Amino acid sequence: MMITVLGVALLAVGTWAALVLARRDTRPAPASGWFPDPSADLPRRRLWDGRTWTARVAAGDTVADRGRRFRGRFWGPWVGWVLGSVVVMLAGSALYRATGEVQVIAATSFVGMALFCWAFYRFVHRQLALDDVVSPLQVAAVAVATAGAVILVAGNVNSWIIDGAGIRTATATVGFVEEGTKFLVPLALFLLGAYRDPRAGVGLGLASGFGFAITETVQYAYQLPAASGPSFCGGAGVPTDATSVAQAQIARVFLVSPLHWLWTGIAVAIAWRLWHLYGRRGTVGAVGGLLMVMVIHSLNDSSATAFCDDATAAGLAGVVKYALLPAMYLVLRAWARKSTPPSLIAATSRGWSPQHLPTGAPEDVPAGEGEPVARA
Repeated sequence: MMITVLGVALLAVGTWAALVLARRDTRPAPASGWFPDPSADLPRRRLWDGRTWTARVAAGDTVADRGRRFRGRFWGPWVGWVLGSVVVMLAGSALYRATGEVQVIAATSFVGMALFCWAFYRFVHRQLALDDVVSPLQVAAVAVATAGAVILVAGNVNSWIIDGAGIRTATATVGFVEEGTKFLVPLALFLLGAYRDPRAGVGLGLASGFGFAITETVQYAYQLPAASGPSFCGGAGVPTDATSVAQAQIARVFLVSPLHWLWTGIAVAIAWRLWHLYGRRGTVGAVGGLLMVMVIHSLNDSSATAFCDDATAAGLAGVVKYALLPAMYLVLRAWARKSTPPSLIAATSRGWSPQHLPTGAPEDVPAGEGEPVARA
């Protein structure tokens, strides 16, 4: 009963705070105008509509400077947050092994996961200037709201499926349950008219994934020592000794949970961009993006039950699962960078400059017409 009350409180307070903060936000969008096309290798201009790059292009006289890979704004203070997360996880794990207190590994998991989430968010901020459209308080509010949704929706639905249909069915449907849960808060805020900027969507998608990752990681910190978590192959799960639990939590923080915010970030980045550019006509693509990450998520988790009797196949599946992490980062980058603002082109890493933008027929726009007065 108390956990349900907590879930309701987190969902209500987080959503309310995110909505109030959005309505008080008066920051202007970057000026719209024609800029050197960051996706082209030839002299051409492309229209930035104030929120994202459009398909409208016109002749130009300069080629866009797209920067250099792993240079410019790629590096930054986010590296320190990563190191802080590593220190917390190592020190907390050592303390847990010495004391055996479950509260120690739970607190360690919470802080370490939160720091790693923040590190990734600050990294993406460096590439997209997310603080211009979403404040850190708004990010925290969405993460809190999604934590409540996890407790109320994903946790209960997954448990019902495990109890009623078994663990194999649960792993096959988990992507639909968990990605649907993470999409709830961003979608609700969008429908209420808030955070409709595509970059804001990226921020909300990541924030929602953070809320899920932190909540799930802390839950596992309590379940693993008590052997109360799901058993994927019908036998013993992760050993319950302190060393094994600590190692499992370190792996979860740095190699497993990041998939949650990458998946949600991808789904929201696709949906927000398509809805911004095409309105309701973009809904088919938005739903397709969400279904894509749902299926990938379910396939990823299903590998835990698909090869219980084949150790070799299980090992290969494990390698593929870890390869999924950089692959999902590249997909997120591919969609998020379509809204890299003009002021950051060449200032950020080349990998975060827009590429593969849709291109319409060239328009007859005289040089200088539509150019913004000033570029921030």
